Amino acid sequence: MQYAQLRAFHAVAEQGGFSKAAQALSLTQPAVSDHVRRLEQEFGVRLFERSARGVEPTELGRRLLNVTRQMLGCEREARQLLDSASGLESGTLSLVADAPDLAIKLIGAFRRRHPGIVVTLSIANAAVCMQRVLSSAVDAAVTAAPQVHSRLASRVLRRDPLVAMVPAGSPVAKKRKLTYAQLVRQPMIFREPQSVTQQLLELELVRQSLQVEPVMYVEGREALEEAVAQGMGVGVIARAEFNESRRIRTLALQDCQVEMIESLTRLADRPASNLLEALFAVDPDSRAP
Repeated sequence: MQYAQLRAFHAVAEQGGFSKAAQALSLTQPAVSDHVRRLEQEFGVRLFERSARGVEPTELGRRLLNVTRQMLGCEREARQLLDSASGLESGTLSLVADAPDLAIKLIGAFRRRHPGIVVTLSIANAAVCMQRVLSSAVDAAVTAAPQVHSRLASRVLRRDPLVAMVPAGSPVAKKRKLTYAQLVRQPMIFREPQSVTQQLLELELVRQSLQVEPVMYVEGREALEEAVAQGMGVGVIARAEFNESRRIRTLALQDCQVEMIESLTRLADRPASNLLEALFAVDPDSRAP
C-alpha cells in the first residue's frame, strides 16, 4: 500500500468521480484509476461501486474515507506547523469557493502581500465547501453557506442584497425597482436547490406567501444569466455576483429583507498556520502590496 494510492482513493471519494479527482490531484484520470485499482487488488477488496451514474464508496470505502480524512488532516497540521516556522516567504494554501469572483479577489489581495505563496482554488457548491473544510480536505472556504457548525471559525467578507435580473429588452426592464409580488408575475427561472441564492429567494417567497411555478430550472449562476439574457424569464442573484451585460438589467427588490453573507471559513479546532492567519487578515478589496 502506497501513500499515493490512499490519496487517490480519498480524492475519488471526496470528489465523487475519477475525472474530478484527477483534476484535484493534477494527475491524469488513468493514473488515478490505476492507483485505486492497485489498492483494491492488493487487499482483495472493493472500495467503490461503479455505475453509469458515477462512483459511490462501498461500506468499506466509507470506513476507509474516515481514516484518510484523519491522515490528510494530520498531514495538513504538520504542514501548517512547518509553514509557521518558515514564515511567509513560501508555502501553499488550498481554498474552495462556491463562486470564483470574491475568492479570486481575496487571493489576489493576499498574493500582493505574499507573492511567494502558491494558492490552489477549486469551485464547488456551498454544501461541498463546508464538507471539504470539515474533512480537512482544504485549508479554508469562501462561501455563502450558513456558518452554523461549532467546529468552524469564519470572517464575513461581503454582505449583499438580492436583486432581480431581467432581459434588457423586456418591458419590465424599464422599471427601476420591483416588489416580489411584481417579480413573480414574470416567468421565473430557479437555481438548483443547493444554491444559497435560491434558498434565500424561497425564504422571501414564503415570507410573503407568494407561490411560483418556475418555467425553468438551471444549475449554476452562469446558466441562470444566459437563460435570462436569452429572454427565457427572470431570475434573482446577489448584487455583487452579477457580471455586467448589455443583455441583462438588474433591478432592486424594494421589499427584500435578506442578505447574501459570504464568509472565509476554516476549522476552529485546529491551530491555524501563519499563512491562514495572514489570509484571514486580508481585505479582498485592498490594492495595497
